[in-house]
Amino acid sequence: MKITTDHESIYSFAIFMVGLQIVLSLVNVIVDALAGFRFYLFSEYFDAWYILINTTSVVAYLVLLWYFLVNNYRIALIAFSVTFIATLAYNSFFYIALTDRELWNLISGAFVMLMCVGSMSSVSLIASKTRERRWLFWAGIVTLSVQLVLIVLQLWVMNTSNTTIPVVIGKLMPWIFVVLSISPIFYILNFKEELASLEKVGDTPPSKLLKGLQNALGVISLIAVFLVLTNSFSHYAWQQGKLERSKSLVGDFEARTYVNDQNDTLRYRWLVPKDYNRNEKYPLVVNLHNGGGVGSDNLTQMDGTSFAQLLTTDENREKHPAFLFLPQSPSSTGFGGILGDPDMSDLIFEAMDSLEQEYNIDERRRYVVGMSLGGYGSWHLIGVEPEKFAAAIPICGGGDTAMASRMTNIAIWAFHGKSDKAVPVELTRDMIKGIKEAGGNPKYTEYSAGHLIWDRVKSTPEILDWLFAQKRID
Repeated sequence: MKITTDHESIYSFAIFMVGLQIVLSLVNVIVDALAGFRFYLFSEYFDAWYILINTTSVVAYLVLLWYFLVNNYRIALIAFSVTFIATLAYNSFFYIALTDRELWNLISGAFVMLMCVGSMSSVSLIASKTRERRWLFWAGIVTLSVQLVLIVLQLWVMNTSNTTIPVVIGKLMPWIFVVLSISPIFYILNFKEELASLEKVGDTPPSKLLKGLQNALGVISLIAVFLVLTNSFSHYAWQQGKLERSKSLVGDFEARTYVNDQNDTLRYRWLVPKDYNRNEKYPLVVNLHNGGGVGSDNLTQMDGTSFAQLLTTDENREKHPAFLFLPQSPSSTGFGGILGDPDMSDLIFEAMDSLEQEYNIDERRRYVVGMSLGGYGSWHLIGVEPEKFAAAIPICGGGDTAMASRMTNIAIWAFHGKSDKAVPVELTRDMIKGIKEAGGNPKYTEYSAGHLIWDRVKSTPEILDWLFAQKRID
């Protein structure tokens, strides 16, 4: 086949775009391994990064479709066009589902469907005219193999009751995605082979548009890779340092375990007021940890209970002496309040009752505070047993609006970030609206920020004075 130098420019551009897609895909695997969901939900670079990798994918698909079109590979053209549309739909759905728990539960099924559609493209490279091109044939073989493995593993995870299987498969997935990310190299080999064998006609200069686009994408990608890798290593270092930070925060906190008659176990940390006097009554603050405190070590919740860290400063222990109760959730399902997840409230209330038999706790001044996962739990506890609490401070959490009418006699000060991607701000807005409609008078502060709003909350001058001024009047 004879080509003009215009076609040569497109071939060269195709090689660059496929290569760039490989690099960005590999970087994305590294980012996911280092930071996981923290990058998706908390990084200021995520949106721009997601746009970049999807733009690169779209352009790479378009040059492949151009290649199949000019070479009259009709079956591959149709199959890859369908896969292209399916990929766009999946990536859009994935982005939306990041902030919608119900939609996120459908991601696994959507991923399996995408792999099934993608496997048709791989089959088209093996079974159609494209099989005459050796590198396209091998692209089909390798990609199909990886796609089938991903389909089987994902279906296995979705249908097994064995909790260890998802963990093992989760550790394998990054390596499988590495192979999938590298597999487009066969397209590069094919383009290079064709460029070497095709006869040039004419002396049309290289396309300035494609060269400019190539340079722009290259520079943007280089900057983006540096930023997201730096950010991901930062998240990784934070995660790795969680245990040491928790140890440094233990101080006078005592590690305790509550076991009920059904042998259900609740691990928690407990702190008595400074200069505790058994003849005096003190308020009780229940601080529910965020997602970073999940575990069974009865330690890492120390790092996930920022409010307790605020209360344990020397100044605040003197000014606001109180019992601090820090239960630890053994799983990411938290303390209750998240639709479809287990409810730990009964166990927490039982542990509180046992503590009140041992210590002189003021039953009129029980408070619950929590952020993120703990924010959900805070809303849930005051909804399940509102008579237990005088006040609550739910931070970037969500609750069941059906329980709003039960919270009208509790002093509530809720906080949320307007652009929170981890927990949609509408969840707090709906709770506040429901309580007001039921006759309550909750306080609500909303920031022009995302999920990580603790620094702003703790800087609220009157927050501790407000909390400890609340007393339940029955």
